Amino acid sequence: MLFDEVDKAHPDVLTVLLQLFDEGRLTDGKGKTIECKNAIFIMTSNLAATQIADHGLQLRREAETIAKERVAGTLEETDLLPSASKINISRHFKEKVVQPILKYHFGRDEFLGRINEIVYFLPFSRKELFQLVERELKFWAGKAKTKHDIDLIWDTQVLNHLADGYNVYYGARSIKHEVERRVVAELALAHEQDKLSTGSEVRLSMTNFTDSDTSESNANPELTMTIKRKGKDEFVDLHEPFASPLSIAY
Repeated sequence: MLFDEVDKAHPDVLTVLLQLFDEGRLTDGKGKTIECKNAIFIMTSNLAATQIADHGLQLRREAETIAKERVAGTLEETDLLPSASKINISRHFKEKVVQPILKYHFGRDEFLGRINEIVYFLPFSRKELFQLVERELKFWAGKAKTKHDIDLIWDTQVLNHLADGYNVYYGARSIKHEVERRVVAELALAHEQDKLSTGSEVRLSMTNFTDSDTSESNANPELTMTIKRKGKDEFVDLHEPFASPLSIAY
C-alpha cells in the first residue's frame, strides 16, 4: 500500500499508522479489525529533497573526477559513466542532515522508529539521463508512426543536448518537458503548417555541437530538424535552427 507524500498527512493519520506498523492491524470505531500483517507499506516524502539533491550532485562530481583520474584519458567519457553512477549516501549525511529534518517535521521518534528502511532517490547520472531522453523520443516516435505514418530519427548528439535540460529538483519530469518543448511542439507546429506530410521522415540533429569537455568553439549548439518527404531522396531543412530554449517553470 502506498502513502504518497506522507509528510502532508494530518497528525491523527500518523497516530493511526503507529498502531498499523506496530501491530499489523487496524480497528475502526465499530470494533471491526482489518489484518495487514502480509502487506507492505511504502511512504514517499519530499522532505530534505533539496539537501539530498545537492549532496547527490556533489557525490557524482567527485565520482566522475576520480574515475577520469584513474583512466588518465585512456577511455571515452561514455565509458566512465557506469562507474561514476555508483554512489551511495554516507551514514553521516543520513544521521546529521536527513534525520533531524524528519524528526523536526514529524515530531515523534516512535513513528520514525517503526520505519524499516529509507530509500534515497539521488539525481540521475549522465547515462541514466541519456536513457530517459531516448525513452521519451521513442515514445513520441511511436506515436508519430502510428497516427501519422511519420518516421522520427535522431543523432546521438541530440540525446546529449536534450539531457542538458535536466533539472535536478524536478527529476524525470524535467526531461519529459524538455522533449515535449524542444521536439514535440516543433513537430506539431510543422504539422499544423502543412510542412509535415504523411509518409515523411524527420531527422533531429545538432549544429555547432562540441564535446562537453572541449572548449575549442564558442558557438552554442542548436537542435535542428530536417525532413525527407515521401518519394524524395534528400533531407531538407524544415526551418532555421530551433531558437535557444527559454527558461520556464515546471
